[in-house]
Amino acid sequence: MKIFNYAPNTNLLLGESNADESPLEPGVWLIPANATTKEPPSAQNGKTINFVNSAWVYQDIPSPEPEPEPFVPTYKEKRAAAYPSIADQLDLLYHGGMDAWKAAITAVKEEFPK
Repeated sequence: MKIFNYAPNTNLLLGESNADESPLEPGVWLIPANATTKEPPSAQNGKTINFVNSAWVYQDIPSPEPEPEPFVPTYKEKRAAAYPSIADQLDLLYHGGMDAWKAAITAVKEEFPK
């Protein structure tokens, strides 16, 4: 016997298969969960076929989610990523002095102005 299978959560038509005859009761067919003997209608463009309230119904295919906007970092985030680490800044102060440190920080601020 031909049966039609549908998804357990969405009731979306999955396809067809054959039911097994009961080994204990000849002439009785074993219909598994999420299956029916009711034949679904033919496919339509832009629609899915779902088994709802014991009947096949057409449902619109949902439109895809829009792509999220790409992340654009602010000047503050760009600066924070470009500054040398605190350890490197302290090393620059120790070895190069205040002028070297100021030059490095100023270069980053000029590269990413407010």
